[in-house]
Amino acid sequence: MTQIKDWIVGCAISLLCAGTASMASAADPALEGTVRKAVSQQSQPWLSDPAVVAAVKAQNAKHAGIAQSKIDEMDNQWKAAAKAGGANPAFDAIAATAVSKQLKQVVDGSGGRIVEILLMDDHGLNVGQTAGTSDFWQGDEPKWQKVFTGTADLYMTDPEKDDKSGAMLTEASVPVLDPAGKQKIGVAMIVLDTAKLGQ
Repeated sequence: MTQIKDWIVGCAISLLCAGTASMASAADPALEGTVRKAVSQQSQPWLSDPAVVAAVKAQNAKHAGIAQSKIDEMDNQWKAAAKAGGANPAFDAIAATAVSKQLKQVVDGSGGRIVEILLMDDHGLNVGQTAGTSDFWQGDEPKWQKVFTGTADLYMTDPEKDDKSGAMLTEASVPVLDPAGKQKIGVAMIVLDTAKLGQ
């Protein structure tokens, strides 16, 4: 019986150590530093552009006091339309906004370093975007939670290979700040091609 207990404990310790090593090896301080520099307000001045800030603040005002049930309803409609692959009026409306067009210009002028931008409000709802998304509400996901309700000034994912382009992409989320009071008003997720960041 003692041998069985020792074996179980030994297995648990081995698994714990393996998990710790895996997490440690996944961390890449050099890449984080490069990403942090790439998404700073100095390198991405559109983050504090008055038009971008105004778009986020306007949607925050529009959705002030919105019930979670209403958010869920809008999100479910969006998901159903995205899954069906047909028309998605909610996405079309956002894609046609001035701020989405502005963000598209940022992507187009980045030399391939920025692949996509998603701008979110203080509930995690999409404000502007340069590509399609499977959902309208990001408030239940780390990219919004870690930055807006958490304390992170940068949340990034480990690079993953894009099926279409073969590029190694990382998602970097940063707060959108009101220049007047410096308080967080939303979140911007910036998808970066890691191979092009040093160019």
